Amino acid sequence: MVNKTNIFHLSSREVSLLIYLAQNRAIEKEIEITTTKLAEVFSISQQTASRCLLKLGEMGIITWKSSPKGSLVQLRPAGVSILHKFRFEIERALHPDLTSITIRGNVFSGLGEGKYYISRTLYMQSFVSKLGYKPYLGTLNLRIQTNDSDRLDLIRGSWPVIIPGFEEEGRRFGDVLCYPLTIPKIDAKIAGIIPRRTHYGPNILELISDVCLREVLELDDGDEVTVVFSFDQNAGSDNK
Repeated sequence: MVNKTNIFHLSSREVSLLIYLAQNRAIEKEIEITTTKLAEVFSISQQTASRCLLKLGEMGIITWKSSPKGSLVQLRPAGVSILHKFRFEIERALHPDLTSITIRGNVFSGLGEGKYYISRTLYMQSFVSKLGYKPYLGTLNLRIQTNDSDRLDLIRGSWPVIIPGFEEEGRRFGDVLCYPLTIPKIDAKIAGIIPRRTHYGPNILELISDVCLREVLELDDGDEVTVVFSFDQNAGSDNK
């Protein structure tokens, strides 16, 4: 996995190749590509194109396998994450006075899975040690409004606190990415969480807090909630 320190260690050619693959829908599905085509696009030799694909595959950034007409390539979650991270850094470079991102979402009831996962002992221990508080057993689910979906993607590209996954009773629990947030006018510790494995769509953000947000804010399904992500934090100091 490429982390905060070394995404910039990728060569410009490797980053360009990731962008090219994503532009050709390799985030959504396997695409067929030839090293001949890549050599033509990037003005490099076929051998160099092959080495780039091999390196990205070894780093866990893409999947790459042979096909009758060339290669089948798809970006893995790590590859998508890298593109989001570069986007985040580029936005900050283009807008150096931007200090925060505000997004709005509407409350909806989930299936109660948040309480189940948060209550796992190893997750809870990591929440306490890495976030500094014991979260309420449950999540507040927000369906992010369409106009703010790009802003949520930008937050995803920042440097999260990673709650590591584990195995328990023969079951694998995946990593959870945490993004410290605030809600105006309430004094509570809050984080947006995005499990690496989730059945929710990309427009859903789950919130954890040291209080029951639904009760404190007196929320019903459909109510609008505004959350703020601040750039002035070291959220990714332990991103490993």
